[in-house]
Amino acid sequence: MNSGTVALLGRPNAGKSTLVNALVGDVVAIVSDKPQTTRHRLTGVLTEDRGQVVLFDLPGVHRPLHRMNVKMMHIVRDTIAEVDVVMQIFDASEAPGAGERFVVELTAGSETPVVLVPNKIDLDGARAGLEERVGWYTAQRTYAAVAPASALRGDGLEGLRAALFALLPPGGPLFEPSQPVVQSERFYVGELIREAMLARLERELPFVTAVHVRHFAEEERPRGPLLRIWADLIVERESQKAIVVGRAGRMIKAIGTAARERIERLLGARVFLDLQVRVEAGWRNDARFLAELEPVEMLDAIAGVADGEDPS
Repeated sequence: MNSGTVALLGRPNAGKSTLVNALVGDVVAIVSDKPQTTRHRLTGVLTEDRGQVVLFDLPGVHRPLHRMNVKMMHIVRDTIAEVDVVMQIFDASEAPGAGERFVVELTAGSETPVVLVPNKIDLDGARAGLEERVGWYTAQRTYAAVAPASALRGDGLEGLRAALFALLPPGGPLFEPSQPVVQSERFYVGELIREAMLARLERELPFVTAVHVRHFAEEERPRGPLLRIWADLIVERESQKAIVVGRAGRMIKAIGTAARERIERLLGARVFLDLQVRVEAGWRNDARFLAELEPVEMLDAIAGVADGEDPS
């Protein structure tokens, strides 16, 4: 039996979140075509008779322009240094460029084995140019394996799982086999609310939103327990607040309804969801506020910018 940790490395929209969800067979990360959807080091656990793979879905590699992005890139670098295997994922339908070269350089000098995963091979033109694009990567560095896949359709996943198990060290499971994900319910509630917001505002609102889950309370009712959740939708300007609220409150109502339905399916309980829109100017550069957004159990896993630390 082989068990260990694997980090998913790649640019935004390479399909990392969809891939980790497909490998684990459970929803570990929200999926959106917006960059920076994954802001934390999410963890999924794949357990089979041949061993256990603990997957870290990292934020997409990008140029850090503010404190939140600096935190995200700290997470990427620190996780790469800790894991047993790195999966470097790229969109097989697009030609590599300077951004992909930066991704390759992140693992330069590391002795950690890297598996190259051309993802989205189901897209038009991906297979036709696959050999040439893989050749571009293999000319930059040596890879332990190359495993083309389509996370959306499931193509190549078994070959990818086999490559990962073969590279992990011998050992027993790191987590209980029945535990496919290791985030808290509170964390997932915030992610589902954010997913509902992204799905409805991706064209109208710049990507400057966050969700702050303020309070959980469970009440016993004749029809069974009711989970009451209070959360703030964070924006940077009053004009953005008006967009999230919508005319006569219709937008925030639609976000709340969609999120509540997903949360009820996740938790198997009735949910009362109270959403408020809150303006926090410059929140992405506010270290204290960013700390409020992290679940308590995730803080130790975040290599963020401490108070007084130079964000560069």
